[in-house]
Parts: sequence; structure tokens; C-alpha cells
Amino acid sequence: MSTQLQQEIDRWEAQLDDIAETGEADDWFLEERRLAEAQQTVVTYRGRILPLLGKPEDRFVATEIEHLVDRLEDLRNDLFRTVHPVTSHQEIAETVAALRALVQLALRLEPAS
Repeated sequence: MSTQLQQEIDRWEAQLDDIAETGEADDWFLEERRLAEAQQTVVTYRGRILPLLGKPEDRFVATEIEHLVDRLEDLRNDLFRTVHPVTSHQEIAETVAALRALVQLALRLEPAS
């Protein structure tokens, strides 16, 4: 049986897959795809994943995730500017990858249900 955290992570992963498929089908620029990934990730983590990491034993992982989500939000905001760092796209991808790793750690720390 999967936990609520696992369900939310699976949902987020499916949303990122949908963004990738839509971007491919509609010939999105890399900038558009990274912007959509960043936006979806920020909304999902702030609204659905971080609230599930409220137990004291989750605090360290949750704090690290919050830092990454803050960074992702800054990178997303950079993409809205006409002139943005050339590394923004790569940094968004790296931040999403780091979030994937941290939520897997959070899942391992979840008690078995």
C-alpha cells in the first residue's frame, strides 16, 4: 500500500511526464518546458508535498526541500525576465533532479504502512 506522500510524488512525476510529452508534441522551446516544470514543481511541493513532511523526523529533509523549492522559484522568476542567466535551464533541471533524490529519501524515512 502506498502512502499519501508516495501518491503525491507519483502524481508530480506524472505531471512532469505530461509536460515533457506536451512540449515534445507542440515543439516547445527548452525555456518553455523548464518554465512549466519549475512552475508545476513549485506549486506541487508548496501545496501538497511539503505539508506531508510535518513530522519532527522529517524536518531535516523538509528544510532541504524548502531550500531547493525556494531556489527553483528564483530560477523560474529568472526565466520571466527578457535577459536571464544562460544557465537557468540547466539549473532548473538540476534542482528538479535534486528534489527527486530528496523525496526518495523522505519516502525511505516514512514508516511502513
